[in-house]
Amino acid sequence: MTVMKGYALFANFENPFGNTRRALHESIETVILAEQLGFEQVWLTEHHFNAFSVSAALFPLLANLAAQTSRIGLGAGALLLPFHDPVRVAEDIATVDALSGGRLLLGVGKGGPFPDQFRHFGVAHDASRARLFEALALLEKLLGGTGIDHDSPHHHYRNLSVYPRPIRPQLPIWLASLNETSVSLAAARGYGLMGPSAAPVEKIHSLLAGYRPHPGDAAPPFVLARYFLFHPDDERARREALPFIRDFAGNMRAARQQIPSANGPIAPFGQEAAAFGEDSLLANAIVGSPAACIAQCRALQAAIGPHVLLLKPASYDPKSSRRSLSLFAEQIYPHLGSHCAAPLHH
Repeated sequence: MTVMKGYALFANFENPFGNTRRALHESIETVILAEQLGFEQVWLTEHHFNAFSVSAALFPLLANLAAQTSRIGLGAGALLLPFHDPVRVAEDIATVDALSGGRLLLGVGKGGPFPDQFRHFGVAHDASRARLFEALALLEKLLGGTGIDHDSPHHHYRNLSVYPRPIRPQLPIWLASLNETSVSLAAARGYGLMGPSAAPVEKIHSLLAGYRPHPGDAAPPFVLARYFLFHPDDERARREALPFIRDFAGNMRAARQQIPSANGPIAPFGQEAAAFGEDSLLANAIVGSPAACIAQCRALQAAIGPHVLLLKPASYDPKSSRRSLSLFAEQIYPHLGSHCAAPLHH
């Protein structure tokens, strides 16, 4: 089987059916198909306190996928690290990585644009980036060695070792952020970066131009999320994607007003309000006929260079999502090939 280097599935794990068991199994079935089609990676995101999203517990989901797949990279994209104990996270990471045979990919974020998450976990939005960086520094120590001493504002340990130990000497890490501070930290520590589906190409190009990991550090490739829906008929593809796109836009407009911040309305995923307009979201999506989608993918390649394209279904219908994945593998990918200059070896 050909592995589609540089292409990944964003597994939504959403519940439009009002049936959690069905929602989980539909998403798992889509992931299994993605592996069969040759996708290089699958990424899951973390959501809490939301009846529609059933991906609150990332590591149980990733462990299940490890048991049901054999090759595809399994990405946490992103684990909301400020809401977790880094010691428990280190144990979960090592366990899932061992179960999967070294296929775990770790993306971390500061909390997302959802107010209930910050309120119920007791983390202020304005403090979440500092909490992320602090927890990540400890997590790297725990994964990298034993007998750890650590002092930081929220974490204090002496001679701490976590088990099981990771099966790889260094786990690839991505920051799910295009904030300038995060980009600088990623460059300094050799992390990869993840870009959200609403991020305009111009902003991505500008930030990546200044992203230069230290010489000798092989940072994981840039991962860019894009909504997708493929159909032989271009106009039908857009019609089918619009309900999902509109709902996402409405959620982001609401989030912009709801999270308390001393700095005024937040910018979800670091994007200004204009990025969540219907036309802007569609312009940044990969939606349409195979010919249109080939052109859109090539334009991304030309604009931002090597990256992993993370395809996020713009549909509530799992059959439509699986149809789109099959169409991509059969009629779109053969015209594109790999565009990830530094393939990730698990």
